[in-house]
Amino acid sequence: MRRENRKELKRSRGAVLVWVAASMVVLLGAGALSLDYGRLVVARWRLQTAVDAGSLAGAWELGNKSASQALREASAAQVAGSVASDNKSEGAYAVDFPDADTCHVEGQETIAMTFARILGVNESTVLAEAAARLSGAGSAKGLRPFGIQSQDFVFGDQYLLKIGPHDETSNGNFHALALGGKGANNYREKIKYGYDGVISIGDTITTEPGNMSGPTEDGIDYVVALEIIKEGIEYILDQSGHISWDWYASHLDDLYASPRLILVPIVDNWEVHGRDTVEVVGFASFFLEGVEGSGKNSRVVGRFVERVIPGSSGGGSTEFGGYSVSLIQ
Repeated sequence: MRRENRKELKRSRGAVLVWVAASMVVLLGAGALSLDYGRLVVARWRLQTAVDAGSLAGAWELGNKSASQALREASAAQVAGSVASDNKSEGAYAVDFPDADTCHVEGQETIAMTFARILGVNESTVLAEAAARLSGAGSAKGLRPFGIQSQDFVFGDQYLLKIGPHDETSNGNFHALALGGKGANNYREKIKYGYDGVISIGDTITTEPGNMSGPTEDGIDYVVALEIIKEGIEYILDQSGHISWDWYASHLDDLYASPRLILVPIVDNWEVHGRDTVEVVGFASFFLEGVEGSGKNSRVVGRFVERVIPGSSGGGSTEFGGYSVSLIQ
């Protein structure tokens, strides 16, 4: 009996050792998975942050409507890849454009495993993707008191921001708006400094009837005079001695920084009577060339720019030049 008990005890001890060894393998495997899984989670988070940032930056580049679609996409791809790479991720990135206003970025990164090598897993790949879309800005501030009617705008073409009495008027209206108040003095101040309130697409704005030639010239002259002509730069000047559009058209960084770049609302139409209302359907940026004509027949002339501006995403058309960017994936 004692011999049989001893044999049984040896067999039990052997079984315990097998279970302990198996448990150690399981514990080591679990530890390997938990530690390396944590590394994968962090890597995935960094990669997602990188593709988010890259797609947003790329979408902003698509707002340069003065360039061809091919050039816009080439620039957006370069910027998106650069921004993604700068976000502390060592992933590889691919950029594509599902449509003319969307930048899609995919990223992947291979992570070398540490403890998981015990289980034969040497590396693992994490994936992430994001897409950002350029859309018409739903709201804007700093607007000047001119309303331009919705139409097919062309970069660099001249447009009348305020018409004169010799032009086709709209029953006493000359395309001036009453932003934040009424009267010629308020109109002059809003030309100079812009309206600090927020205007949204779908809002209605009261028109400011009357020619107001004097306040128009005062306000425009003030804005144009803010332009600084630096020494050592070969500008192209216009007849008034100010920097011309021809120079700005080939120096877009300077154009975007110029005080003569103004933002105005786009309105549905000018079929109005006296002090009436117009509906805002978008926003557009214009380079303010100045006042054309003299006396009561003065008109305000601007060059269409389509500048990208920050704003809340809305339902406006991207053809109007006021934009926002948001992640859609």
